[in-house]
Amino acid sequence: MKTEIKQNRTIILTLSILSFLTYFSGIIRHDIPENKYLRLAKQKQFDCVGEIFTGTSGGSCILITDKFVLSAAHIFLDSDTKADTLKVDGKSMITFSPLNIRVTDVSKIYILIKGQKVKAKKLTLHPAYLDSLTKGSCDIALIELEQPLKNILPAKLNTAFDELNSNVVGVGYGVSGPADRPDLVAPHNKKIAGENVVDSLSGAKYSGFETLMLCDLDHPSKQECNKMGSSQPKPLEYVCSGGDSGGGLFRQKNNTWELIGVCSGSNVDITILMKTGYYGQTMRWTRVSLFTEWINQQ
Repeated sequence: MKTEIKQNRTIILTLSILSFLTYFSGIIRHDIPENKYLRLAKQKQFDCVGEIFTGTSGGSCILITDKFVLSAAHIFLDSDTKADTLKVDGKSMITFSPLNIRVTDVSKIYILIKGQKVKAKKLTLHPAYLDSLTKGSCDIALIELEQPLKNILPAKLNTAFDELNSNVVGVGYGVSGPADRPDLVAPHNKKIAGENVVDSLSGAKYSGFETLMLCDLDHPSKQECNKMGSSQPKPLEYVCSGGDSGGGLFRQKNNTWELIGVCSGSNVDITILMKTGYYGQTMRWTRVSLFTEWINQQ
């Protein structure tokens, strides 16, 4: 009976975890108070990060001029769903796969930044994201707003291809919780900012360069959780999760904060998740430097 109860709890926990994997605020160190992450997110240089809503889901976005925001392309793909069976540790469970994928109607999109709510006028997904040969490799979208936003300093775009090993801060909205307790991760609609390091460049190439920056979530004492780069976590180490998609990755260069990445999501290994929680998981960010010319053309 005890074995059966334990197995049932495992299945329930796994299902609750899977329910959040379709979103991409931050998963934080279990040994650091959450209020430190919340205070970091309130710094003025991150006022440009807001929420975006599509009618069926949502995510985060970054103001880059008073009338344009950047976000992740995958946020704007609507779909029907199809039930599939997934096996985890020999146990069967039901998941839902997207079906009949289509681009969101722009009339359903609006953004919210520092209490200012405005509707979208035009949505432009990077063409390579939907191209059959490069599908998903350029996860970036530009949204023109119906009216300008006031008294918010837009993000400065990075144009240099020197992001590797940069100390960075990611900012977004959505689910959050301690990394060692996936069962406590839940949507609290909090703006959370966390630190990390760009450990690797990866993904399909665009204009000869890898499109993605990767970071992992290092444990404060368990080096075996390290997947890339140094195993020493930052003081406010974090990894993105539900609601962060489209949020911003920033670095301070020459005393100026600049936007270097747009959150594309996290790569969650279920087996690792059941053992060490979110420690050892990785996140990926689309490199802004590769798309500044495309952004300016729009």
